[in-house]
Amino acid sequence: MAEDFYARLGVSKGATPQEIKKAYRRLAKELHPDRNPGDKAAEERFKAVSEAYEVLSDPEKRKLYDQFGELGLKEGFDPNVHVGGFGRAGGRPIDFEEIFGGGGGGGFNPFGGGGPFGGGGGSFSFNFEDLFGGGRRRAEPRAQKGADVHSEITLDFVDALRGAERTLRFPGSPEIRVRIPAGAKEGSKIRVRGKGQPGRSGGPAGDLILTVHVRPHRHFYWESEGDDLHLRLPLTPAEAVLGAKVAVPTLDGEVQLRIPPGSQTGDKLRLRGKGAPTRGGGRSDLIAHLEVKVPAKADSRVEEALRTVSEAMADPRAGLSL
Repeated sequence: MAEDFYARLGVSKGATPQEIKKAYRRLAKELHPDRNPGDKAAEERFKAVSEAYEVLSDPEKRKLYDQFGELGLKEGFDPNVHVGGFGRAGGRPIDFEEIFGGGGGGGFNPFGGGGPFGGGGGSFSFNFEDLFGGGRRRAEPRAQKGADVHSEITLDFVDALRGAERTLRFPGSPEIRVRIPAGAKEGSKIRVRGKGQPGRSGGPAGDLILTVHVRPHRHFYWESEGDDLHLRLPLTPAEAVLGAKVAVPTLDGEVQLRIPPGSQTGDKLRLRGKGAPTRGGGRSDLIAHLEVKVPAKADSRVEEALRTVSEAMADPRAGLSL
């Protein structure tokens, strides 16, 4: 027996849309051809999982599939015909006497004279398809858009920040050149029109939907909310205590950032318009988070300097209590 769409994704028929999406993403990541080069079985399984997700993620298609199985997904399928069935009209049994005006033996007989199927009253013929709406059954298949294809792409942080172009290769398909817009974040979705599965009966092709993954950077990062770009900015104790001007890298090149005297780890400084590209064509801000660094291993000169500083400082824990 063929495996149904729910079994392909490993979910129950009562699964929520979130459960279906989670199951698909896990399987697509595991079976993706890029991770299984030359593995035909994994490639076929990937296609089967994608087909199942394309149906079960669409409420209308899922409803048809649940009621009629794969028959409900075929081109030109009319659920009204299959719900009613032959010999029924709107759920009510068809009465031939109502149709032909019969009312016992004296009514009109569509088949001819005295007997049940003729015998002397002249000939009569009719077409059952005309009678029961056969024209609808012969309707031309409707054009249908092809299924969307879901995939993933991973970029270095700087490429995501500046924007990049990548060439994607899928088995059995020509190369696809994709432009990643500047400022793409982890989890961003990019839709490439017309690069999904072919349409049916003259319908348009589906789309390619890419989920962007971004490799972490040592110093720069985005927070979960907002468009501002964030920077962990290391400082020496002297720069923090005395104040300084330090070079900070940005997309426009290095800029000088003034560090106020007495700065502490955790202090934040804002460089306006020096962050990431935004959809409106401008730039967000760059937020520098100050981190005062101390030597992991001190030599004699550093030790002496630190003792001098320690003796000159007030006790930083004075008044510390519960």
